[in-house]
Amino acid sequence: MKLFPLAWGYLRTRALLLLSAVAIALGVAVLFTVLAVMNGFLQELEQSVRTESGDAIIEPLPPRYGGGHSLEDYKIALADVPGLQSLEPRLNYYGLVGRRGARALSDPRSTDLSGLLLQGKENCPPWDSPNTSLPPLWIGKQAAERLGLLQGDSLEVLSFQQQGGKVATLRATFQIAGTLQSGRFDHDLDRALVRRADLADILHHDPGFSEISVRGTADVDPLLFTEKLERALQTAGISTASFPLAVSWRRQAGSLLRAVEDQRELLGVMFFFIVLVAAYQLVATLTLLVTEKRRDIGILRALGATPANILIFYVALGGFLALAGSVLGLCLGLWASNHLETIEKWLGGGDSLFRAEIYHFDHIPVAVEWVSAGWLVGLTLCAAVLFSLWPAWNAARLQVLDILKKR
Repeated sequence: MKLFPLAWGYLRTRALLLLSAVAIALGVAVLFTVLAVMNGFLQELEQSVRTESGDAIIEPLPPRYGGGHSLEDYKIALADVPGLQSLEPRLNYYGLVGRRGARALSDPRSTDLSGLLLQGKENCPPWDSPNTSLPPLWIGKQAAERLGLLQGDSLEVLSFQQQGGKVATLRATFQIAGTLQSGRFDHDLDRALVRRADLADILHHDPGFSEISVRGTADVDPLLFTEKLERALQTAGISTASFPLAVSWRRQAGSLLRAVEDQRELLGVMFFFIVLVAAYQLVATLTLLVTEKRRDIGILRALGATPANILIFYVALGGFLALAGSVLGLCLGLWASNHLETIEKWLGGGDSLFRAEIYHFDHIPVAVEWVSAGWLVGLTLCAAVLFSLWPAWNAARLQVLDILKKR
């Protein structure tokens, strides 16, 4: 017995059924959008960390703790590691800069001073050297805006160095060669890039390098790659099991990466309960429909419909509503994910609700994972079918004589 015309008639005349599908759609859309944003944050963070640090970082020990190996020693030790592409030595040094320029540097205790990480690299961006003897410096975009610096301006940096048991003050002046934008607000606020040779000249000696950025080929697994690097260093006697030197990019991200992953899972579970609540209302909707359509059920039974036919009909009706709501929710979620900035301004009355200084990115990252979307639709359908069983079972248990007596 074909019951599709009856189902179509119910959908056309009972707005409550369509509202149930809309409720499911809203829940799916919200969860889809939240997962897309959290996945975007995670991917942007991972890309930012790997772009800056590479697939792994080697942190050499100081000479007094058995370190002091040259870059050539590391190249020889890691030469046979499969997938190795490049080694880049870096020299990191911290300095102080003032909001009002060099005048604030006259008093290191000034609260107007802020820290700036100078990272010396061999490979720096191209620079059209003007007629100046000042070394170039590429500063983070946010730091440049905070300090009011433009390309060509001079920036004085104050630092300290221990010499002969005393602390000596180091002052160096750089010329702003350009700005850098990594996409992470916290990095662009306190990072600057200089040439490693220039930084060594300022320190009046060449301390070598603070870390080595290691990059592998495109198909390399960063975690396994880091383990191979560490084993090679231990074999060469540079590293020991007690003090491993190779650090994966995930460890470089630290607690921030783990916090984003945990928050994604937590928000996914919390917002899925919204979808479950929307699907649970099918119990009330279908129960009300069964109560109102007892006469239709009696007629169907009299025409030969079996209890199994009635059960399947109402379960299929609930499943169809969930499927329609899920598809509509995916469309709404996809639209919302692509127009988050517009929605943000609507909700904020024209002002931005997204604070880069809080979320570390200067935009709202979005990454849609269709595998997760498929799981979302599948779980929603399973929940809807499960919640539809109770009213469908009650409808299937109705007997023709009982219906006629109550009429």
